Amino acid sequence: MLDTEKHLRMGRMISGTKTSPKGHVCVFNANICIKSRGKIWHGDLDLTDDAARLKAFAADVGEDIFVLRERDARFTTEANPKYENAVAIVRPNGALTILI
Repeated sequence: MLDTEKHLRMGRMISGTKTSPKGHVCVFNANICIKSRGKIWHGDLDLTDDAARLKAFAADVGEDIFVLRERDARFTTEANPKYENAVAIVRPNGALTILI
């Protein structure tokens, strides 16, 4: 069983106004997906502050984790996430690539 709460609280909100702190890269209503299981987490992410947690998350999962926007892994795309639209990819070796 994958313990996502160990790294990030499911459904968390980092800003009620959906405004990123100055100098931060945030993805509101984000989804974390892995190819072996699909969507495993949702909520707001601050890629700047959450980098260490995301790297530990990927290491625990043992595969790349993909950060997707809401529309790419929810509603009509939940069963088939659009990995090609990832805004960030975190590898188990700790590499974090931000694509936005």
